[in-house]
Parts: sequence; structure tokens; C-alpha cells
Amino acid sequence: MSKQEQFVDEEVGEESRKDRATGSTHFGDVDFAEENTEEIGDASWGEVCRTCCVHTPQEWGFIAMGVFLVLFFLYFFLVGLSLLGTAAKVLGGCTAGSLFGDDTNPVAGVMVGILCTVLIQSSSSTTSIIVSLVGAGSISVKSGIFMVMGANIGTSVTNTIVAMGHLGDGDELERAFAGATVHDMFNFLSVGVLFPIELITGFLYHLSKAVVPDEVGDGDKWEGP
Repeated sequence: MSKQEQFVDEEVGEESRKDRATGSTHFGDVDFAEENTEEIGDASWGEVCRTCCVHTPQEWGFIAMGVFLVLFFLYFFLVGLSLLGTAAKVLGGCTAGSLFGDDTNPVAGVMVGILCTVLIQSSSSTTSIIVSLVGAGSISVKSGIFMVMGANIGTSVTNTIVAMGHLGDGDELERAFAGATVHDMFNFLSVGVLFPIELITGFLYHLSKAVVPDEVGDGDKWEGP
């Protein structure tokens, strides 16, 4: 690097990994594109804190705007879940949920959970609807347990769709599908272990029954065990 280029770099505040005692690299360094991973040192905690906490007023403004947008959309997400729960109670009032009783095939309950999650692409929404239907008395707790298991399997479709977004790059597609497969196998194995145990022993049903009182009247306050 010539003296003139070094002067320009110092004037605009740009640095190089070689200027730091730890040898760590930062995004925006003048030689960032020429870095060799074998020569890069570990960043110190001080450098990490300065990188994460020291920002310009404009950057703090973008951070505050991002936090506000996250909270804004989270609020409407929760409102949407509340509306879904209310709609589920309305459907329950129309006896739509009475199709699923205690004698419903558990496999059918799992398939219902999978189908609902695939259609709305949200296992949280499906679980909220199931909880609302159970609370309204439209479906039994036993059927709700198997439906929630199905919702956990149905959410595996979402990460596969996200992985398909990397079709333009073979390496990225391979890594994305690897991550999606790990998520899928975790859900499949969890349901594969819990489903037969619940089917034989019903321990989740008895556990849920143990944490709620036997009878609840109007105006009663629930107290945990």
C-alpha cells in the first residue's frame, strides 16, 4: 500500500487486521476481501462490545426502528392469534368440533394437526386453535394432545419451503436442506417416541389432568398445584 493510499485510509477511518494487537478482522476493513481464515485471530471481548454497542446516531435510529417494527408486527400477530381463538370458539358453538370425541382415532388426530399446520403454515396458530377448542369443550383433551403432535410434524413443511429458496446456489441449498432435515428429524423422532407412549399409558393426559382442579365454577380462581 502506497503512502497516499494509507493516508486516504487513515483519513476515512478505515483499518486493517494488521493494525490490531489481536489480529482480528472486522467487516469494512480495507483488506477484508483478502483475508485468509488461517491468519485471522480471535476477537477480544472489548472489540465485541465496541462492535455491538458503539454506533453512530444514525445506526441507533435504524436499530430503534427495527425494534419498533418487531414489536409492532408481534402485536398484530398476537391479535391474529386472539381472533383465531375467538373464531375457533364460534365454530365450537356450531358443534363443528364435536366431530372429534374421546373415541377418535389418534392417527386421525395427528393427521388433522398436520393438515391444519400445512394449510396455515403456523404451528403456533394451529396449537392456539386446538387449545381454544379444548377450552370451549368442542374437542377432548385426548384428541387435542394428538392434534398438537400433528402440528409439530406439519411445521416441518415450512423449513423445507424456506430451503427451496436457495435453489440458485447448490452449496447453499445443500446446507439449507441439511438444517431443515435436522429440524424435521427432531420433530419426527419426538412424535415417534411420545405418540406410542401416550397411546399406551396416556401419561400426557393424566399429567394435564393433575395440574387442573377437578371442578371449576363461575367466579372461581384457578390455583396451581
